[in-house]
Amino acid sequence: MRIGVFLAMKRVLLLAGLVLGLLCLPSCGPDGPEDDVEYSDLFENVADNMIVPRYAQFQSDLSALEAGLNTFDASDVESLISLQDQFKATYLSWQSVSVFEFGPAAEYSALLRVNCNSFPANVSKIEENIEAGAYHLDFPSNYQAKGLPAFDYILFHADQNELLNELSSASRIAYMQDCLADMQGRVDEVVNAWDTYRNTFVGSEGNDQNSSLSLLFNQYLYDYEKLKRDKFSLPAGFATQYGIPLDADTSLVEGHFSKMSFQLIDANLAALENIYLGVGEGGTDGVGIFEKLKEYNAQSTVVDGDLAVAIQEHFAVCREVVDQYTNDLPFEIANNISQVQETSNAFQKMVPMIKNDMRSYLSVTVTLTDADGD
Repeated sequence: MRIGVFLAMKRVLLLAGLVLGLLCLPSCGPDGPEDDVEYSDLFENVADNMIVPRYAQFQSDLSALEAGLNTFDASDVESLISLQDQFKATYLSWQSVSVFEFGPAAEYSALLRVNCNSFPANVSKIEENIEAGAYHLDFPSNYQAKGLPAFDYILFHADQNELLNELSSASRIAYMQDCLADMQGRVDEVVNAWDTYRNTFVGSEGNDQNSSLSLLFNQYLYDYEKLKRDKFSLPAGFATQYGIPLDADTSLVEGHFSKMSFQLIDANLAALENIYLGVGEGGTDGVGIFEKLKEYNAQSTVVDGDLAVAIQEHFAVCREVVDQYTNDLPFEIANNISQVQETSNAFQKMVPMIKNDMRSYLSVTVTLTDADGD
């Protein structure tokens, strides 16, 4: 009797030990333990092949815009066209850095997103500032009266002859020079700061709210949602504010006066896609978020199968639907709303892939949200 009890207890202890041992093992996917996924190679590629060269390009484009503004001839239409073209190149260049609003760019003295691209432009405030000849561009009340949207208005709001006449005024040129200097000072500060912040970013570990992983993910998500909502759904009338549907307002589009709304959206999408795939500015294919999701053997809850591939394929879908348009967004909203709705739906489909699925595998917390809940 005692031997039977002893054997039974031994079996229970062995079983308990086996269960405890299994619980202590790291969770494993087909490619190995998920706990082994680390991010320094991703951070290094993003910093060295994306962030630093993209900021350098934007800095260079601002300098080229300055040169064009300083040599502008109000009696020469070709001089106007050249200045407009350089502005367009600069606005497209901005799309590649808007996602990096962390670290140096998030410092109060920089805050590049609101200081460089608070669209739509506040036209009356711009004209008021020009007429007064005195303004404080640091004030939040001037966020929408400066930066790239101010250039978009001043250089494109009328026909060429009227613009040349307006730009013969020294006060108008001076205002653009001040707006440009405001952007340059902030961007120069960010570029210089990345010389030291780069090692901090690359060496960051963990996934808390101040980690590089959390900062990169949250700004990535925020930049995509700004694209989806503010650049497209909001002007098209597909957005809500606190659950209340908002009417279409085509004046809200980015690049409203230059009519380059779709070009800016596509450039923004391309910049986000390259971060995801790990493609640097020189075309080098390095480690991106795609590779990390592959290491996790991540699965999508939005479509069947591999999450990494699903997001990759949906970026291609989004860019393809944008490339189908031949006019600017306000025209398409007024004349082709059913296709615009389909495009909005395509943009929306990506959100849960990033916000829910990707976030879950990266084990970070969403810290940046917009108030509309779209």
